[in-house]
Amino acid sequence: MIAIAEVMDDRAKRTAEEMGEAVGVETQAERIFEGLRERIGEERFDLWFDRKTRFLIAGRRLTVEAANAFLVKGILSKFRMDVLAEAQAVLGEQAEVFVQVGEDLLTEVGGEQGSRTEELAARARNVPASLPRQAECVINSRYTLEEFVAGPSNQLALRAAYQVAEAPAQQFNPLFIHGHCGLGKTHLLQGICQRFAATHPGKKWLYLTGEQFTNEFLEAIAQRRTSHLRRRIRNADLLVIDDVHFLANKKATQEEFLHTFNQIDGCGKQIVLASDCAPRQIQHLSEQLSSRFISGMVLRVDSPDLPTRLEILRRRAARNGWNLTDAVLMHIARSATSSVRELEGMLLQVVAGISLIGRGEPAAAEVLASLRERTAVRGPVPAEKIVAAVAGHFAITAEAIMGNGREKIVSLARAAAMHLAREHTGMSFPEIGRALGGKNHSTVIAACQRIEGMISGGRLICWNTPEGPRSQAVADVLHDLEAAIRQG
Repeated sequence: MIAIAEVMDDRAKRTAEEMGEAVGVETQAERIFEGLRERIGEERFDLWFDRKTRFLIAGRRLTVEAANAFLVKGILSKFRMDVLAEAQAVLGEQAEVFVQVGEDLLTEVGGEQGSRTEELAARARNVPASLPRQAECVINSRYTLEEFVAGPSNQLALRAAYQVAEAPAQQFNPLFIHGHCGLGKTHLLQGICQRFAATHPGKKWLYLTGEQFTNEFLEAIAQRRTSHLRRRIRNADLLVIDDVHFLANKKATQEEFLHTFNQIDGCGKQIVLASDCAPRQIQHLSEQLSSRFISGMVLRVDSPDLPTRLEILRRRAARNGWNLTDAVLMHIARSATSSVRELEGMLLQVVAGISLIGRGEPAAAEVLASLRERTAVRGPVPAEKIVAAVAGHFAITAEAIMGNGREKIVSLARAAAMHLAREHTGMSFPEIGRALGGKNHSTVIAACQRIEGMISGGRLICWNTPEGPRSQAVADVLHDLEAAIRQG
């Protein structure tokens, strides 16, 4: 049975009221636990959660602690939305979910059975006691500028990061870094914070995500503590906001952030921002904020090339003592091309898979199957499969894609399908046109050029689904569709 943390100390347990609160937290955790078991099935739940994880609840925040880094990666990639759905059902729509390695679970779970994987996980964390923290910020100690692997796709952003960390508010203010998910934006931002802390030990810095800023602002309004929040944020000598696109379509929060921005900038202090897309592509962002964002330095990070990917893998393997040949690393580098996050995830799977195979554990079969699927040489993909995947992603029909409708989202979906068909079917432009409803080959060429232009421009698209409005960078849409095609 999963271990449920009691969010109380010994003194708090003395009163009946506080004991009742503890029981409430335990009950909530049990409800999430059982709901998750029912949602994903007994077999998968036993493999990934039972006796390997612990749920911690504090307010509306659920922290899932796992026994090792391999479990954390698997839970995040396979079950993140399932856990979030169960947490929201019990804790409310504002529930947040975090997944991390639980220090004491490393010894509580598995004994000899998990020793090698646990050793690898402990090396991977490598978090020193001197990890810099201020207020409620949490910084990954591995995310330093020195550890960031530079290449043609990101070297300008890295140089700018050093500049603002060592000489804040001198040249690039604000510094705005954008690019789709998993390319190292968070690494750069947290590296700036750590470099700034080391270079200017007497100054204050603050790292927040756009979601944290929004939540803290709304909570401050509810508690009538906005002046306290403003003092805490506006007194920072360095303000770093990750995922600033989260402010889109939130007028009150945007207005508050604009005042904060002007106050900090007016005092000659440094601001650093990151987003999945360029400032002008953030939908429903006020003109005032957009113009402020582009008043400094705007830099894009792109997917790393093959030499950069290989160097990332070499450094990660060396840092954690993983003895992998260059041939294995090159195979991983060629297989995972879309993001650093995918690259490191596959590396972790390879290492964990080797460990599990060596001990003959049942989980090894699932790891091997996943690796074979992700690294196998694949043949051409049927055009019908691509059309079905695109239609499902955009919540429209395959018939609409095959037709001649001019609705904006239908036209975009049709262009995406043509682009994917060009990449994965081996068909010529005329053949693609015939397969997708008898279109002219020039129409296919124009569609592919349209998608490529949207990718290079960092465009964000918005559409409606039965679950509500959705927005996503075009590059991420294609990445998700390619994953769906592979899995299908």
